Amino acid sequence: MINIALKDLKIFIRDFKAVLLTFLLPIILITLFGLAFGGLSERSGKQSKTSLFIADLDSTGISMDVINKLSIVEEISLVPIGFENGKEEIMNGNKLAMFVFYKGFADSVENGGTFPIELFYDEARKMEAGLVQYALISNLMKIVGPQSIKTKVLKNIRTRYPGIDDDMMSQIENDINQQFDSEDKSGTQADKQLMPGNMGGLTITGLARKESVNWALIQSFAGTAVMMLLFSVSAIGTSLLSEHDDGTLKRLMFSPISPSLIMLGKVFYALVISTLQLTIMLVYTWLVLGLDLGDNLFFTMLMIIATAFACSGFGVLIASLSTSRKQAEGLSTIFILIMSAIGGSMIPIFFMPAFMQKMAVISLNYWAIQGFFDVLGREASTMQILTKILILTGIGVFLMVISASLFKRNLSKVV
Repeated sequence: MINIALKDLKIFIRDFKAVLLTFLLPIILITLFGLAFGGLSERSGKQSKTSLFIADLDSTGISMDVINKLSIVEEISLVPIGFENGKEEIMNGNKLAMFVFYKGFADSVENGGTFPIELFYDEARKMEAGLVQYALISNLMKIVGPQSIKTKVLKNIRTRYPGIDDDMMSQIENDINQQFDSEDKSGTQADKQLMPGNMGGLTITGLARKESVNWALIQSFAGTAVMMLLFSVSAIGTSLLSEHDDGTLKRLMFSPISPSLIMLGKVFYALVISTLQLTIMLVYTWLVLGLDLGDNLFFTMLMIIATAFACSGFGVLIASLSTSRKQAEGLSTIFILIMSAIGGSMIPIFFMPAFMQKMAVISLNYWAIQGFFDVLGREASTMQILTKILILTGIGVFLMVISASLFKRNLSKVV
């Protein structure tokens, strides 16, 4: 028994890459999820900013002053934009939300009235918008709330007591200013007055071209399907290594077929299986879970083919980088989990720190998920959908070019 165990240990230790991957994988995953859930950002005491559009239809000194003060708030970053352009960009999924100051905002602040303001958000990112809403509105009220409330109080005093003399009114104004200053510093009554729920005039509107979209179901289908597809094509790619072990690859290499054609054969096989797998998962989600496929079936199929092609390129790359099945399994697990985590398959992107949200664009999961959001939910423009399709196709071509250069050098050596 001991001899058998020692024999297996020696075989395992000889494969240095496999040993490294075995112990490196849990370390990478701990680091990845620690970063994704904000472990390091909490230690640094910094909170990532959320970028929002701002549309100032009031265009007064008061509205511009408020926007300038909001621009220094740590939680949000404001990007000026026109009203109609902002709504279009949000419906295209290019920005989370837009905060609008309508005409009459300055008058409302000066007269103590309700504020004509509106927060538009992307329906596909409703949860994220809810998290941002409090930070935005509460900071706005800290800026304009005290002035509005003081104005309303003084207006009521003048209305109820029209005969009050100027000296008495001046004393009342000084007392009110001091009272508000002390409450703001103590953070008690002022905080209650400035809660978003107490701000009249605020309208919150979700934007989407398509009504009654089940965004959670689209996310569930796209995120899970792409991640599972990556595992499937990785297994197909590593079948090259099995063919080496049983001698099939050796016979193929001595045939007139070039190594590149052998690799392309595997890619085509993976592409067919991947396309069928994605199609079956989509049909299941439609028939059983009630996913609305909409009217973009042609572009939906193009998205499926482009996603399958990109994943197929990844599967062959894993096989080209490895010289044993153990290495291939370790590499594929590491890369798939990393891409799925930062790309939105496992963890919603808005939970991540800002730098990880920027890293998401290097993951094919991200582009596939956003592409399915475009065709199944947003009813995006043809150009926007084709952009995602071309990016996924480009990822597949890039991975195949790298694989072709590695395939002959690595696999043909062991024949």
